Amino acid sequence: MDVSKSLKYVKTHGSLVEKARLSAILMNEKPSSEVLEKLALLQKPDGGFSFWVKDISNITDTCYILEWFDDLKVYKGEFVDLACQYLLERQQIDGGWDEISELVNYNPPEWILPGKIETRVWLTAYCAHVLIRFGYAEAAGTKCPTDFLIANSDHSGRLRGYLRATWLALPMLAFYPGPDPDSFNRAVRVVEDNFSQDWKGSYIAWLLRCLKDAGIISGHPLVLRAISELKRKQNIDGSWDPEEKEGDKHRINATILALRALKEYNVYRL
Repeated sequence: MDVSKSLKYVKTHGSLVEKARLSAILMNEKPSSEVLEKLALLQKPDGGFSFWVKDISNITDTCYILEWFDDLKVYKGEFVDLACQYLLERQQIDGGWDEISELVNYNPPEWILPGKIETRVWLTAYCAHVLIRFGYAEAAGTKCPTDFLIANSDHSGRLRGYLRATWLALPMLAFYPGPDPDSFNRAVRVVEDNFSQDWKGSYIAWLLRCLKDAGIISGHPLVLRAISELKRKQNIDGSWDPEEKEGDKHRINATILALRALKEYNVYRL
């Protein structure tokens, strides 16, 4: 693995926001007001963000952009507080989330289609993880997301729908396992058993981010395997591949995610 090539790749091809995210991740540099203003342009009056689906704020995009603020180490302030409140206000009575119903009018991809249990399960795990990162793990109001997640898992610990829902749920299950204290360990085993060498770099980086936030140590077999695969998947120009549904223009974002994951597990030091 050649970190210097990765840094050069992002610095050469990255946007202002992407380069600021990398600087914050690697060197704890605070973002400029110009960077924050760029992100503010993506926020709607209701506090939610619009990115993958244009013109309307939604749950998925709000979580996605909040992860950028996380990279920038901006955990408080008007933009962040409004976005977190947007998510909290849309949590449902059973503890889970669903995409906003209006999204059906914008031809959304299948994986964020509202009303489907597959969407609800992975999106609940995603929202819970993001809110934990921003200090809202114990927000009062509805039922705990763990209740919804466990209610939608099978005897093996796998959550319904997409596999990523199971590893996205790990930070929440680690924080609050609920009435089933073994739910976390079963979910980890499910991810181990289904890990694939065919996963793209950004997918493995996302997994590592969840494993780290769930408190899984660097010597764990799943972490070691994921790190080994992520290092192996670095391209000759220093980049990593995004998921197919994201398209090649998101290669820079994939590279930032990979660098963050590897740095958090102390794979390299600058």
